[in-house]
Amino acid sequence: MTDFLHDFVSSNFKEFNLNFKSNPNGREGVNFLIGDNQIHLQSIDLDTVQRSIKLSKQDLGELRNKLFVALVLIVDKEPKIVYLIPSEDLSQSNSNIFINNEVSLMPSLSNWEIKVSSSTIPELAKYSLENMIDKLKS
Repeated sequence: MTDFLHDFVSSNFKEFNLNFKSNPNGREGVNFLIGDNQIHLQSIDLDTVQRSIKLSKQDLGELRNKLFVALVLIVDKEPKIVYLIPSEDLSQSNSNIFINNEVSLMPSLSNWEIKVSSSTIPELAKYSLENMIDKLKS
């Protein structure tokens, strides 16, 4: 993860008086903290053909309260928007955004996919940082 991306996310959280810091005891996928909330930082570069990201279930671990995915959209080579997605929302079965990719023969390849497109951006808006701050502070 680039320092520039980390700095961008950190400054966004500081606007809400939240300290975004490295988790010294963090596992591969969950390496940041805000209070007692664990944060998995992930970016998606919309300047490329990339329209979804896949989060390894093995890296993310069990979906639970106090575990979030901070998804940063990169547009015109710059980080622009931070979405804060509660990990439990990844399991929504009726979602156009979240997909559960289960690979039964090779469980290490199983993942949660997050799709980003012009049709899903309005749905993602509820995860904008300003809409999710109360969840972090509770």
